[in-house]
Amino acid sequence: MEEFITVERAKEVILAGAVPLAPEKIAITAALERVLAEDVVADMTIPPLDNSAMDGYALRAMDTSEAAADQPLRMPVVGEIPAGRQFAGCLQPGDAVRIMTGAPIPTGADAVIRREYVQESKNYITLVEPVPLGNDIRYAGEDVRRGETIIAAGAVLTPAMIGMMAAVGLPFAAVIRQPRVAVLATGDELVDFNEPPTAGRIRNSNSYSLAALVKHAGGVPIVFPVTGDDPDLLRQRVEQAATAADLVLTTGGVSMGDYDFVKTVLNEVSGGVHFWKVRMKPGKPLVYGAVAGTPLVGLPGNPVSVMISFEQFVRPLIKKMLGYPPSAWFLPRLTAIAGEEMPIARGRRYFLRGVATQTPQGLTTVVTTGPQGSGILRSMVVSNCLVVLNEGDEPVKKGSPVEIELLDYGCSTIVAGR
Repeated sequence: MEEFITVERAKEVILAGAVPLAPEKIAITAALERVLAEDVVADMTIPPLDNSAMDGYALRAMDTSEAAADQPLRMPVVGEIPAGRQFAGCLQPGDAVRIMTGAPIPTGADAVIRREYVQESKNYITLVEPVPLGNDIRYAGEDVRRGETIIAAGAVLTPAMIGMMAAVGLPFAAVIRQPRVAVLATGDELVDFNEPPTAGRIRNSNSYSLAALVKHAGGVPIVFPVTGDDPDLLRQRVEQAATAADLVLTTGGVSMGDYDFVKTVLNEVSGGVHFWKVRMKPGKPLVYGAVAGTPLVGLPGNPVSVMISFEQFVRPLIKKMLGYPPSAWFLPRLTAIAGEEMPIARGRRYFLRGVATQTPQGLTTVVTTGPQGSGILRSMVVSNCLVVLNEGDEPVKKGSPVEIELLDYGCSTIVAGR
């Protein structure tokens, strides 16, 4: 077992054994932001026929070559083509036919002039300029061609991709299955949120912030009841969770107290603990192992430590299980200008809760949310980023560059300053 490891090493160990889950087929209406497991191949050419890009008149471009402001050209209108209908026969030289957006171009026509560019009468139109060849025509196959791979496996599905799958007649998409994530809070001091806490006890917030984080990362949370500091009950619950889920998250019980049993239980029901502590603040106590082949991450008990540890280690694990590319595993990073002095990181990586603001000049500045205790959940409520101070960094002076990780949920976005 590795006991006290770096953040990078912890990520490496946790992610090493993770693989994307098996595919499943779901309705395309539920497939947004899921990872495609199979190529999408067009079953038809789109558009299937040349069609009009605008409401107007289909005609032969060469018939309009003499049109000018001082020599208007009058053309008879010999019919109308609504969308979804075709023109019977062939358009004759010198004639025009009224056409609606999306309607097939009639045989013999090679251009469309928009309604607003002509003078309309009941049976004819008047043009004052030539119409270019191919004007306002959408050609067959200019979007996709039959047999063409239009979305490759591994793509994270966007609204446009969903629309494209509908366009080629796919009601279902093969996507990587979402991981089921068991959430298990431990500790005799915890009561549920709907219970009044008696002396010495507190309400359980960790299960609910974790469930929300799991859902935001793309997983399906399964929240277990709070488990007290009873090693036999904890062992039973952990084994149940490992059977029900693809990943187990516990909170609390991973430190060095007399009632911290998660590490002990994990050693008993698995092949052992891979590591126990990480060089970070907050979030030093962290256990990683497996139960019957199901990975388990034992998170700290303090609410801020839980959320920050999740973002660093569990979020990328879930993203990898979902099939996302490595570029999408971690929180986005950028450099900001410190709006205040910040402490030295003494032997551990510090994650300070911060508020990033964009100046009118386009610079991003950041200040902390105030007191940084690992039990101050409100510091996560009001933050939109984490300020990252690396091990061994000098104290950050006001006006110096500093790295931040952007929190990407809810209203946690950089706001414009004044």
